[in-house]
Amino acid sequence: MKTIAIANQKGGVGKTTTACNLAAGLAIRGYKTLLVDLDSQCNTTYTYLDPSMIQTTLADVLVGHQERLPVIDSIYETHIENLDIAPSHIRLAMLERAVQIEEQYRVKDSLESLSGYDFALIDCPPSLGMTLTQALLASSHVIVPIAAQYYPLEGVVDLASTIQATKRPNPSLSILGYLMTAFDIRTSVSREALSKVQEMFGDLVFETIIRNNTKLQTAPAYRKSIYEHAPDSHGSKDYDSLTEEVLQRLEMNAALRVVKEANA
Repeated sequence: MKTIAIANQKGGVGKTTTACNLAAGLAIRGYKTLLVDLDSQCNTTYTYLDPSMIQTTLADVLVGHQERLPVIDSIYETHIENLDIAPSHIRLAMLERAVQIEEQYRVKDSLESLSGYDFALIDCPPSLGMTLTQALLASSHVIVPIAAQYYPLEGVVDLASTIQATKRPNPSLSILGYLMTAFDIRTSVSREALSKVQEMFGDLVFETIIRNNTKLQTAPAYRKSIYEHAPDSHGSKDYDSLTEEVLQRLEMNAALRVVKEANA
């Protein structure tokens, strides 16, 4: 299973939107995908689940020292075939208090106990705290969304330092790419932001750019991915392109998945 953290300490950069729609894009292509919501604001969770149906969350799996549940008990199927979700809860904010070494590996240990998934995508909180550390310790790759706005690199350098520090206990961790989001081709601000990010990170910047699109903001209200909510929109086309580019960078594709299933 490839575990990808979607992370940026700065909020409002399209982190949750990316996690939700990249996960859907992978699932649509036949990959069994688990969406892990580690953000206590629960936005990813409520994109796909009605709160009234949630009985067990990741807080029951990760928080506390006694009677914690196995992660399998917190996983729900979504309406999208091949896409499951492990929902968040406001109590996940207590993960920031984790100080003991064994506590820091709870996300990693939980995900490693699972089988049958091709991908786990972790929506991280907008901070550099212990919750992010747990996510990075559990991950093989990181995608960093960066909004094409003023000060686009605010916090990204600090995040890169955190990722580098985490590579010591998790040497397999690498940055899969930096993703430009909220891009408005009409503005010089967006163009300058893209140029700056490309200058700093070179080939690590995804060729795909996520353009500003109101449909991306309204889709969660209908508990739908962008592909269902507005299949002909810029948002749908951009995230479809990103999904393909992610698979290319990982040297994977949907055809290989189909062949594997056919030969099983």
